[in-house]
Amino acid sequence: MGMAAGQARLLSITARLTDNELRSQTITNSKLRLADKSTEASQEYMDALNSTQLMYGSYDGNGNLSYQELTANSLLSYGELKNQYSLVNSAGQIMLNGSDIKKYEASNSLAEFLYSYGIPEVENPEYPEALKGIYGTTTNDDGTYVYETLYDETNPSQWDDYFSAMTDTDIANLQNIVSKDPTDVTDADAQMVADTVNNWKAQVTGNNSLKDYATMGGSFGAYVNELLDPPDVAFPNKDDYRSDEGTQLAQDFDLASKPCYKNAMNGSSGCYIHVLAHLLDLQSSDVNSSGDVDSSWGNTYTTTLGRGTIDTKGEINGSAINSNGLTASMAPVSEYLCKDEDGDGQPDVLAPATGPTITADSADVDKLLSNYKIDSSGQMVQKTFKEKIIDLYYVVEHYRDEDMKKADGTNYTYEELKVYLQNFQTDMITTLNRVTEEYYEAIADWQSEIGRWLKQVGDLKAQYVEDLENIPDKTIPDENDARYQWYVNLYYRMGGGAENADGTKNNNNYKELEENLINNSEWLQFALEHGILTMEQASYNENGSEKYPEIGTYDWKAIIYTNASDFKSQEDEVKIAAAEVKYKNALTEIENQDKKFDQDLKKLDSEHSALQTEYDSVKSVIDKNVERSFKAFS
Repeated sequence: MGMAAGQARLLSITARLTDNELRSQTITNSKLRLADKSTEASQEYMDALNSTQLMYGSYDGNGNLSYQELTANSLLSYGELKNQYSLVNSAGQIMLNGSDIKKYEASNSLAEFLYSYGIPEVENPEYPEALKGIYGTTTNDDGTYVYETLYDETNPSQWDDYFSAMTDTDIANLQNIVSKDPTDVTDADAQMVADTVNNWKAQVTGNNSLKDYATMGGSFGAYVNELLDPPDVAFPNKDDYRSDEGTQLAQDFDLASKPCYKNAMNGSSGCYIHVLAHLLDLQSSDVNSSGDVDSSWGNTYTTTLGRGTIDTKGEINGSAINSNGLTASMAPVSEYLCKDEDGDGQPDVLAPATGPTITADSADVDKLLSNYKIDSSGQMVQKTFKEKIIDLYYVVEHYRDEDMKKADGTNYTYEELKVYLQNFQTDMITTLNRVTEEYYEAIADWQSEIGRWLKQVGDLKAQYVEDLENIPDKTIPDENDARYQWYVNLYYRMGGGAENADGTKNNNNYKELEENLINNSEWLQFALEHGILTMEQASYNENGSEKYPEIGTYDWKAIIYTNASDFKSQEDEVKIAAAEVKYKNALTEIENQDKKFDQDLKKLDSEHSALQTEYDSVKSVIDKNVERSFKAFS
């Protein structure tokens, strides 16, 4: 039992010695790790000693230069003596605080934007000059300018009511008249021009406020003066331009047709066929010395309907015209109406462009009595005078027939037919009693003068309206305010007020900077050093900016941040001081731990020595007991 107890004690001591050695090794390893920590703390401190900080310099009102940490807030905020910069992201947008963006998006103009920053209003010298350009420089009896009584800034278009007679329809009608072919211009057209112009003049002169227009000057005065001074050119009198030949033909027709015409008016419709027969291809050579024509003379004709024919044979001899010896005088009339000088197979003389119009669906009799016909394309065109004679001839012969009913299903009465015969007589005299080319040249001259005046009135009105629309603001932001150019530059860099289709501000040129980054100098320095942000500077440019043409004599130009004259790099004293404190604290902690590890090792060493002594003593006792046992049994 004594030996067993000794063995157990020896094993316990051996275990404690092993544990002691393990603890000692662990502490030794911890001491080695303290050396690594010391190296790390030293390196962090060295990095801080080598670090720099971007500083931004600006002048105060007394011209003293001071530097502060470079932040977005310090860089972008207004300063009277500061250079103006912008921070630009990769999309080309400038980075701004929310306040600038709210003011921009709430402003309807540059002026409103500037006012939101406290820039005061001043009288705009261009305002009175613009009004003088519109209303002239004349003065009232009290020495005030005319524009001060004529212009109502609360109702800039107050004079529109006095020109309400100048309707778009009236102007279009006049422009249509002056652009017509001179041969198509009628006395009624000329009267319309005169009535319209007089109506305009009456409305303006009836306004007492405009009584001094003659001395007013300016674009408004020029407009009113021109409106009240139409060209002194009269529409030509047709009787002054009648051709002798035409007059003679008209007189011959009027004299020769009267007997048959009177009979027709008295109820004998067939008599008027004699007039029409004389007008269809009767040549002077067809009339003999006795004033008669051969009994076989005459032709068959088809109406413009393409059906229905007439035959003029035997319709001259025995007529009142012939019996009165007037057939010979009708031959030149027929020759004129049926002539084909251009050789196109159609007579040259057209029926007058007067009378009722027709459509493809009109009744046959209406088509025959009209001065128009429907061509192969379905369009209404003028008949030749010869076609008009043939169609009327057919109606006079057949107006009672079943197929000669009007659109309402009734036949024409003779009284109604007589109206067309009367119109035909008028058309004949008008067509024959033609005027010379000088008449149409005179109409063209009249059109030219009226057209020139009408264009001049229109141009002057347009100039007046344009001037009125472009009157500058009565007051403007004070350009002498130190803040003026700074915020003008900012306004146009943000987009110059450009809007989207829905009326909201176009925000393609700017972006809001996160609030937590506005005063973060480390973030800004990192963003600039790594190209996350770039910079632009607003610089004086005598020629202005191509990209921002309304900005004035400034332009935004890209600049590398290291080239900015307001920036400098310096040691980051705060970071160095913090690193130094941290380094010293780390060394103190390492030293304290190292001392504790030394104490622990010393304690383990003493314990180890005691255990080793005890181990040796126990082992010696055991060895002696073994030796005695061997001797006892040997």
